[in-house]
Amino acid sequence: MHRIPATPGGWNPDTEGVIFIEQNPAPIIFITSADTDIQTTAACLEKLPEDFPSMRVVNLLQLQQELTIDTYAEEVLSHAKVIILRLLGGRSYWSYGLEVCKDTASQTNASLFILPGDDRPDAELFSQSNMSISQVNLLWRYLTEGGVENFANGFKFIANTCLNTNYSYQLPLEIPRLGIYSCFN
Repeated sequence: MHRIPATPGGWNPDTEGVIFIEQNPAPIIFITSADTDIQTTAACLEKLPEDFPSMRVVNLLQLQQELTIDTYAEEVLSHAKVIILRLLGGRSYWSYGLEVCKDTASQTNASLFILPGDDRPDAELFSQSNMSISQVNLLWRYLTEGGVENFANGFKFIANTCLNTNYSYQLPLEIPRLGIYSCFN
């Protein structure tokens, strides 16, 4: 597996040309605009088994142009067995990319998970997936609860569900939304 650095800010049409994502294909592709998703995925790699299928993560902010999206779909997504798309802002935020992901998954028989990028369930996004609502909801819970352990368990769940592996994993652990940190012993 490779760690992919995130570049903050995304594409600026006034100062930049076409961006092409140079990434090798992998069985699992995770597309997200949240740097915390990318960082947590990188941190959870050591928690995954040594023989875990390869993963690639891409920052959705780098996939803003139709040509960029089409090229990424042709060179990377078309080889994926699992595509996870986490959208902040709903369907309209990245509608062209969403349609390309759906078309690619339909053509290649890849498992497709479309998830909201926040803690509010979005039935419209869930329904864009080609997996059962219960499977999509469970993956969304892993990512929404957050944390390295939840991400690692979520990826093991995905591998078992979609790639016929047999990794041991736990259900999502609820992370408290508020807490008090004390540095006194």
